[in-house]
Amino acid sequence: MNNMHWNDLKVFAAVVQKGSLSAAGRYLGLSQPTIGRHIDSLEKALNKKLFNRGSKGYVLTEQGLELLPHIEAMERASLAIEEHDQSEISGIVRLSLPEITSRYLGKRLLPLQKLYPDIKLEIATSNQFVNLSRREADIALRTELPAQGDLRTKLAFRTQAAIFASHQYTKLNPAALTEERYQNCDWIVPIWGRASKQAEDWYKDKMHTSRVAYRCASFHVMMDLALAGAGLILWTSGYAKDHAGLVRVSEEITSQQRDYWLVSHSGALEQPRVRAVWDWISTLFEQERSKFIL
Repeated sequence: MNNMHWNDLKVFAAVVQKGSLSAAGRYLGLSQPTIGRHIDSLEKALNKKLFNRGSKGYVLTEQGLELLPHIEAMERASLAIEEHDQSEISGIVRLSLPEITSRYLGKRLLPLQKLYPDIKLEIATSNQFVNLSRREADIALRTELPAQGDLRTKLAFRTQAAIFASHQYTKLNPAALTEERYQNCDWIVPIWGRASKQAEDWYKDKMHTSRVAYRCASFHVMMDLALAGAGLILWTSGYAKDHAGLVRVSEEITSQQRDYWLVSHSGALEQPRVRAVWDWISTLFEQERSKFIL
């Protein structure tokens, strides 16, 4: 145990999070051999095998799983020590937002900046989960509740969805206003894996692949294509109301309702700057909640 170093533990946590030596190396800015040496050093110091090495990456052993919560606790303590003197409402607050929500929220953040001019926001746009226990973000917006961890959650809003198109497209393609839209209109859809499973199931059930004009990795590009008159999109009604160029051409698609949750680690919310942003965003979504209704 005397030969165990904090850097070894940080590397251990990164390999758990990223799943491989190369990914952990990119995350920490270290070479793959250096990452491997840290893991070897930690296993030697503990006299335990922490990972099974295989074609699918590094998978924790039972002994590794036993160590993980202790490492996470040490990381939280380290962050708390670094931030103990930041009692003022100032500093960096990191947000992790789904791609569509980032544009919606970005248009509404200026009052927050005026209220707390010493808070600096870092906004990561991603549809992937972040590890809040390891403070990859201070506040995240998620469509699923986390299964574990000392996390705080609050329902932000519930979305409804419908089919939208530009005025130009509906004028040139009147079938967009009827149930024939699935067979006779062009569609703009996400690349598989970018949308939720419930959305992908809906696409596969409703339309033939021959009607898909565009598959996009970016939801922002989907919106731009729809505004340009390229076809129909399945879209959240609240977000669509931000774009005067779109017209709703269907009733509510009830199977596409979704709940969005604000999530933060309880330790992060003890920081005044994080609590201030959490409370402000919570209030904003309470005020905006009715706008998500068709």
